[in-house]
Amino acid sequence: MIHTYKSSFSSLFRSAFLPKLMIATCFIINFFNPRLLQAQEVQKPAETKSAVHLNEKQWKEFEGIFQSSNNKEMYVQLSDGENMLVAKLLWNNNVMHLVPETELTFISKESEDEGPLHVRFTRDSAGIIANLSVGNNDVWNRVKDYKPVVKKEMQHTSEQLKPFEGLYQFSEDKNRFIQFSVKNNNLVLKQHWDGNEIPFVPESELGFFSKVAPLFSLMFTKDKDGTITQVLAFKKDLWDKVKKISPTNEQLKAIEGKYQFKDDKDNYIQIMARDNNLAVKQLWDNKEIVLEPQTETYFYNNDQSYPLQVIKDKEGKVIQVLVLGIDLFDKVKD
Repeated sequence: MIHTYKSSFSSLFRSAFLPKLMIATCFIINFFNPRLLQAQEVQKPAETKSAVHLNEKQWKEFEGIFQSSNNKEMYVQLSDGENMLVAKLLWNNNVMHLVPETELTFISKESEDEGPLHVRFTRDSAGIIANLSVGNNDVWNRVKDYKPVVKKEMQHTSEQLKPFEGLYQFSEDKNRFIQFSVKNNNLVLKQHWDGNEIPFVPESELGFFSKVAPLFSLMFTKDKDGTITQVLAFKKDLWDKVKKISPTNEQLKAIEGKYQFKDDKDNYIQIMARDNNLAVKQLWDNKEIVLEPQTETYFYNNDQSYPLQVIKDKEGKVIQVLVLGIDLFDKVKD
């Protein structure tokens, strides 16, 4: 069976504290993961028992606000929450719960898909909790003079947003794409792998932020002719704007054929060229979906958020297709 692709702006990047989006890639909810694009309350975990007992003074030592060393606009607030630490992510108000493993290490089991999350605290020379980290990821330092980041929307029209529209490809993973379009005077980002949409508004000529997650930032780049060429998301993830191309009939015909699912040899799909598009038929249930070409090797159904990437060998011969971002199919030889 073909999987339904789950976004991960984190399985794309398993970096609990690193502000990597989307993309691909990024956009699974990880602790301190700014790919969580909308505020979402996480329920207190049912199992919170710990073999480690901390007294009231010890719990108070962890309370405070910590700033990411990787992105100075990102803060987390820690507070005592009845035998656990409650971590409030101040960029989207999401919360996670941390249970002590030792006097300086905590664990959260709320990210089930990617396993437990371990957080380690460090004391300074005076014995005060100074920072925290997750594995080998970036350090979050305690701050004393926290001031909320304030974003201000710049006056603009829908027409001024039009040059930013288009398809963008992740520079670190050529199988990941996002789409920008103008809706209701917002620049809307659509993640092709899951269909999730996030509206943005400008705060400057090339800089944008999301009102639902103000620290989710975009910074566009334009060339000397004034054409938009790239976008940097979360100050880390670079996406290149790509020109939409319609493959020739000959190129579409080269993709046609029967493909076998690599993870289950009993499942096949049939790909056919049809009216300048590709039709994908699941041979186990005969369901079909029509995909519109975005580039010579990337096809997409917008209504169902269904991507397909064509993979070629060194000689340019089609050998595989990647469906929904995770399911690999080998082309069956004639």
